[in-house]
Amino acid sequence: MAVKQPLARSPAATLLHLVALAVLSWAFHQLFLPGPMTDFMHKMQYGGRWQYLTILSLAVSWATFAFALLYDLVPVPLIARIKSTLALLVVPIEGLVSVLYWSIMAVDPALLNPAVAPGEEPFRIPLKLDLALHAFPAILLWLDFLAFSPPLPRRARPALIASIATASYCVWMEYCAAGNGQYPYPLFDDMSPIARSAFYLVQVPVLIGLFHAANGVHHLVRGSSSRQPEAQAVRRAENKVKAL
Repeated sequence: MAVKQPLARSPAATLLHLVALAVLSWAFHQLFLPGPMTDFMHKMQYGGRWQYLTILSLAVSWATFAFALLYDLVPVPLIARIKSTLALLVVPIEGLVSVLYWSIMAVDPALLNPAVAPGEEPFRIPLKLDLALHAFPAILLWLDFLAFSPPLPRRARPALIASIATASYCVWMEYCAAGNGQYPYPLFDDMSPIARSAFYLVQVPVLIGLFHAANGVHHLVRGSSSRQPEAQAVRRAENKVKAL
């Protein structure tokens, strides 16, 4: 679904997009460097690093900021529509990634990061990379959304988008787990199929709630002035017709 919404262009927006691209690019670079992190993510060969929701959402976040920066330099409406469409998907998902990750890590890191060897502590991602993967994408996306982007369109059918996104990732993760003999996240290994299905289903209303929460915060920060200029133009045209 292409979203036809204007984007704010300013030096501050361009700076944010540059910083975001630099941070996310650094995170991607770290994931491909030889070392413990690469060994950990390739421990399960099938799907590799791409079986992790964090990495998939990071890729979409990177693309969102790449198109945002491209629009800053070349203000073509098509580029703005692509960026807004990507943001419609990734703003709630990155919010979900951050909320789930840090909540579960606070309870028990072993639920997300398996031990490198039996009897050892769970694998720990270096702090800078951990923040670049699980905190900064959401923070930067929400900053861009609240400061320089219009609200997420109500006509976008968040329930449908959340359902398709959740189902797509769950099918992919189950497919990878069937090939690897284990899930990328250890908490799923200890769940029954019914419990896993219930966990997956719960993410749909959470994503829908994050969609509406994003728009609610956007309204508090920006007010009604951030609504689409197209709608304002229609109202002005209607008023002119009535005045004739």
